Parts: sequence; structure tokens; C-alpha cells
Amino acid sequence: MNKSVIKLLQIVVAFALLSLLVYQTGLFTEEGRAKLLDTLAGANLVMLLLCVLVGVLINMVSAFKWWMLTRSQQIGAGYWRIFSYYLVGQFYNQVLPTSVGGDVVRSYELGKFSGRQADSLASVFVERYTGILVLLLIAGVAVLAQLSRFSSAYIFVSLAAFTIGLSAIAWLVFDLRAYHSVRSFFTRLQPKTEVLFLKLDKLLESIVAYRKSPKVLAVAFINSFLFYFMAVLNVYVTAMVFQVDVAFTDMLLATPIIMLLMNLPISLGNLFLMEASYTGILALMGYSPALGLSVAFTMRLKSLLDGLMGGVLHPFFVTQKHE
Repeated sequence: MNKSVIKLLQIVVAFALLSLLVYQTGLFTEEGRAKLLDTLAGANLVMLLLCVLVGVLINMVSAFKWWMLTRSQQIGAGYWRIFSYYLVGQFYNQVLPTSVGGDVVRSYELGKFSGRQADSLASVFVERYTGILVLLLIAGVAVLAQLSRFSSAYIFVSLAAFTIGLSAIAWLVFDLRAYHSVRSFFTRLQPKTEVLFLKLDKLLESIVAYRKSPKVLAVAFINSFLFYFMAVLNVYVTAMVFQVDVAFTDMLLATPIIMLLMNLPISLGNLFLMEASYTGILALMGYSPALGLSVAFTMRLKSLLDGLMGGVLHPFFVTQKHE
């Protein structure tokens, strides 16, 4: 499909999400707007500060997993450099029209520093893949635990899409015959793709190298569970900024599903997808749309803050190369 058509569809989806969001939260009416403003005005500043600190800890936990993966492959970068590249990636996630743009930038900068582009990109891939796999598992358990609440078609379609996508990737990585068949098909169809597949060969070789480090992968999966527990805590504390009577167990069930929906590549730069996911899923848990949108706004602001930090760090780290 033409790239312009894909972008146009993503823009249409973004506006559809915005329309749904405005409808769900009643922002077309004066009463709905007043309720949202009252919710935002009632923010607890102490809890707001705490939720910002929890957000910083989440970034540190996620960066630690990436650092550990790079260390296992002897990529010579310290934790704080990796943490800085992670925040630089957050910056580019804000300014580029795709949520994976930051991953490309941070892997490129690490590759420029280390002189090992394929290994750097592989470390980001493994970090991302293990995280999404754990998220899919947790979200699936959450849906089964509250099937009566989460028996919505879009949730089941999302779970199915991620299951098929992750399974296909695992098949190509663990069964090299499948990769070589795909490679052979496309290079015969279009010989010019040979150049691209030569680069993919190096990337795949770097990814497969992690199979020789099962302990590292095990720790990466454990770290992913810790990350998502911290993410639940993040949503819980953020909700507590606006409403005292929030149940942690509700956030434990809602958060993984929200995060799974937010990873769907259906909206340009995930525009309004975060807001629609928080508002819709928290509504299924019995919370007001005003609370869901307030939490989403705060999460969006914290993401912008992460991006701002990455933008500040950008000139200090991306120009340095490994000696």
C-alpha cells in the first residue's frame, strides 16, 4: 500500500479517535466540560509530584534492561549513557510521526558510539520484543480475569493482532528456514531488495546471538514484569492525583490492556490513541470519563517531560563516539 495512503488512513483514524473521545467525555456539552475542568482543578499537587517521580523510576527500570542486554553482547556503553539515549529516544517519539522513530534514533546513536550498528539495533529489538511479549501475556490474563467487563471486540482483535504479529516474528527468528524462504521470494521478485536483506542478515545474526545468553533473556523477562508493575503503580498514583477512591486492583487489570491498545500502529504518532485508551478502558472499570481523560492528559504531559529531558541531553551524548 502507498505510504501516502497509509498516512492518510492514520490521520483519519486519529480524527475518529478524537471524535470518539469528545463524545465519550461529553465535551460537546457544557456539563461535560465543567466536569472535566472540576476534575483537573481538584488535582492533588503532592500526588502529582509523586507520579512524576514514579515516571522517572519507570524510565530507569526500562533503561536498565536495555543496558543489561547491551552489556551481554559487550557493547561498551555505561548505564547512564544508555539511560540518556533512552530519553533521547523519548524526545524523538514526540517529534517524529511514528512511535518507533525514537527506537531507531537511540539504536543509531548507540551504534555510532560503539561502531556496531547491527548489534545496537538488535539490543533495542530484543528489549522491545520481550517487553511487548510480557505485556501481551499480562493483558491476556487481565481480560480472562474480568471477561464480563472486557468482552469488547476491539480488545479481542488487539490481542489477536499482537499474538499473530509476535508469533510471526518469533517464527522468522527461531526458524531460519522461514526467513530464508521469505528472503528468497522477495529477492527473486525484486532483485534490488538484496541490499536490504544483506542488512537484515546482520541484524538477524545479532538477534540470534541472544539465544546463547538464556540467563540474560530470563532477567530481561523478569525486568519486563517489574516494569509493568511499575506502570500499574504509575497509573494508580496518577489516578489518585484526581480521585481518592481508586482501587489498585482495578488499575492492575486496566493498565496492561490500556498499554496494549496504545501500542497499536493505527494512528499517526499515536495521536489521541492514548487518550481514547485510558478513557475507554477506565470507563469499563466503572470510572468517569473525566477521570480517564485527566489521567491521559497527565500521562501525555509526563511523556512530553521525558522528551524535554531527552532534548536537553541530546547534544551532550549523540556527538560522542567510542574511542
